[in-house]
Amino acid sequence: MIRSLRPGSLLLVVTMVMAATSLGAVAGRAAPEGTAAAPPKEKTSPERPLRVEPRARQTTKGETGSRAPKAAPKERSRARRPAAAEAEAILSRAQEAAAAGRGAEARGLLESLDRTRLPAAKSDDAAYLGATLTEEGAKQGDAFTAYLKEFARGRHRREATLALARLYYVEGDYAEADRLLTIFSPGIEKDRVGRQGLVLRGLSQLARGDAVGALQFFAAGEKDVKGSAEEEAYYFATAQAGLRAGKPQQAVDALRVLLERHAQGAYAPQALYAMGMALEQSGRASDATNVFRQVAQRFPESYEATRVRDRGIRPGGVVASGLPIGGGYALQIGAFSRRDLADALARDLRLANVPDVSVKQGNESPAIYRVRAGAFASRDEARALGERLRRERGFSFTVVPH
Repeated sequence: MIRSLRPGSLLLVVTMVMAATSLGAVAGRAAPEGTAAAPPKEKTSPERPLRVEPRARQTTKGETGSRAPKAAPKERSRARRPAAAEAEAILSRAQEAAAAGRGAEARGLLESLDRTRLPAAKSDDAAYLGATLTEEGAKQGDAFTAYLKEFARGRHRREATLALARLYYVEGDYAEADRLLTIFSPGIEKDRVGRQGLVLRGLSQLARGDAVGALQFFAAGEKDVKGSAEEEAYYFATAQAGLRAGKPQQAVDALRVLLERHAQGAYAPQALYAMGMALEQSGRASDATNVFRQVAQRFPESYEATRVRDRGIRPGGVVASGLPIGGGYALQIGAFSRRDLADALARDLRLANVPDVSVKQGNESPAIYRVRAGAFASRDEARALGERLRRERGFSFTVVPH
């Protein structure tokens, strides 16, 4: 077919093919193998203004966006705040109910309380309150033990330790009570819990059979307890230790303080009876009898009055209103260099129903034996008995300190 074309026609065909090839390259078709495709001519477009993309705005609370997840912890913290406030309110109501004696209500509130939502100090309070509200002895011991394990340095550690030691003491485990109470030491205790701990620790030592050690311990702790609400229990415990240690005078000294400061206190009947025991142990039988009579007279419905009656002692005749423990007054009716003469006068006085007659041997050399009677809180009471004896028996007398 090409052969039939004329030279001019062949040139036209070549031109047309070259044009088509050029157009195909521009259109993006592959150039024939062995030929280099000419790069496409870049199109020009009208110049447009430069566009600056705006900076991404930080999302605010409540908005969604790429930074929203970073605010999630704050959101969770905010969600916890109302729950914590509610938990603290429940604890406060439980504490108020417990203080008012509404134990069942307080326990119910604590059962509804989620302690994990409370601050550490409040969680401590809740755990201790729960232990104090546990009713049964064994379970309460477990509750205090659990509290001390969880809050080894808690704000109620001393109170919980004292309460747990009391439970062991009541159960008769005096060694364990004493071990727990070693956190209380004489000379440094300034609060109620500390003073109670000292008294119970001494009693635990006494119950274990160490009367001498207990007496020494009480003596070391007197400054901590003296003048406080715990001194009545302290002095009575000291007297018990003195009696068991064979130190009746130390028992008398402790009981004198107790009865002078707490004449109508909770320990008064027991202390008065213990005074009689201490005087009896000291060999002052007459003085002891007078004190036993006062027990029966002043506290007739007490258990100690029953013990006095079991001794065959009845309140009768003249019962001295004072105590033969020093600090009072007595009558001295005679003084002799011979013991037999003093004893004879003492017999006459007893036959006359004069109370609390005794013969006191002086420290002089040679010894003087003084015959005394009565034990009175005031000089006027002693003088009244002396005047009666002068009128009825002709005895002379002198009022002397007991």
